[in-house]
Amino acid sequence: MGMRFPLSQPSLGPQEAANVRDAMASGWISGTGRYVGAFEDALACRTGRAHVTAVSSGTTALELALSALGVGPGDEVLVPALTFAAPAAAVLTVGATPVLCDIDAESWTIDPGAALALRTSRTRAVIAVDLMGHPCDYARLAELEVPVIEDAAQAHGAETAEGPAGGFGTASVFSFHVNKTVTSGEGGAVLTDDPELAGRVRLLAHHGMSADRRYHHTVAGRNGRMTNLTAAVGLAQADRWDELVAGRRAVAALYDARLDGSRFRPRPALGGASPSCWLYCVTSSDRDAAVARARGGGADARAIWPALSDLPLYAPYTPRPCPKASEVARTALWLPTWAHLTPDEADGVVAALG
Repeated sequence: MGMRFPLSQPSLGPQEAANVRDAMASGWISGTGRYVGAFEDALACRTGRAHVTAVSSGTTALELALSALGVGPGDEVLVPALTFAAPAAAVLTVGATPVLCDIDAESWTIDPGAALALRTSRTRAVIAVDLMGHPCDYARLAELEVPVIEDAAQAHGAETAEGPAGGFGTASVFSFHVNKTVTSGEGGAVLTDDPELAGRVRLLAHHGMSADRRYHHTVAGRNGRMTNLTAAVGLAQADRWDELVAGRRAVAALYDARLDGSRFRPRPALGGASPSCWLYCVTSSDRDAAVARARGGGADARAIWPALSDLPLYAPYTPRPCPKASEVARTALWLPTWAHLTPDEADGVVAALG
C-alpha cells in the first residue's frame, strides 16, 4: 500500500509530454536527437558555463569528470563523509582511492580545514557536494590547489554571491534523477569552462570515438550518452526551472512555519548562501521513532543516508574520524517534498510526524 504523502514526486506538465511525443514522432530517440543539444544549451545558459555534456546519470557524470581529469589508479580524491554514496563509488570505479573528510557543522558540506589536513602528494581532486542544496565554501577549497568537482546533484537553483550552483569548480555535475528539483527521470550533465576538458568528457561519453571519423576510437570510452527522450523531458523542466525551484522553497517555508518551536530543527545554513530545497530536512534526538511515527501515519519520512565513514565498505578510506558527519547521519530525516505540495498536505505530514 502506498503512502498518502510520498517522499517526492515529479512535477510533469503538458510541455514535457509534448516534447516526448515530438521526439518519438521524429524517430530520433537515442543520444543524437535535437533535444539533447537544446537541453545542454539551456543548462549552459542557466549556469553560465561554456560547455555542457548531457549524460545518462549524475553518477556517470562524476565518473566522466574524474576520468577526463586523468584521475586513476594511485590517485586520491577527497570526498565528504556525509553524502549519497555516488561520489565515493565513482572514485573507486575509475580506480582511484576516496579519502573521506568530515563536514562543517554549520553547512553540512565538506570541511575545507579537514580536507587540507588530509591532502597528500597523491591528492588529485576533491569532490565538493552541495549537500541538500547548500553550496560548499569554494573559496577555501581552492586552497587545496587541486581540481574541484562541484557535485550540484541536489542543488538546482542554489546560489552564492559568486554565482549559481553548477558554476563552480574545474567541472561541475548535475543529476536529473526523478527525485531532483529538475528531473528527466534519470540523467545527468558535466559542465565546465575548459574546452579541452569538455572535449575529453564528450569523447569518453561517446565510446572514445572521434567526432570526425566514425568508428575510429582514440581512447577506451563508454556509452554515457543521454537519450533524446530523456532530454525532451529535461528541456521542458529546464524551461520551468524558476517555478520548480520556487515551489520547493515554498514547501520549505510551509514546514518552517509548522515546525517552529517544535523539537525538530531545520538543517542549518550559512549566511551569504542561498540554498535550494531538495528534500526538506530536520534533525531530532529521537529521529528513528519520529520516522516510524510518520510512516505509520502515511507520510514517507526517511532517515538520511548513514555517514560513509560508518559503512564497512568505506571505513578503510577514512583516515581520521568524522564525528560531525556521524552525528548528522544519526539525527537527520527528510520530510515529503515536491514542488506543488499544498498547505493541507504539509499539515498532514506534520500531524503524522507527531
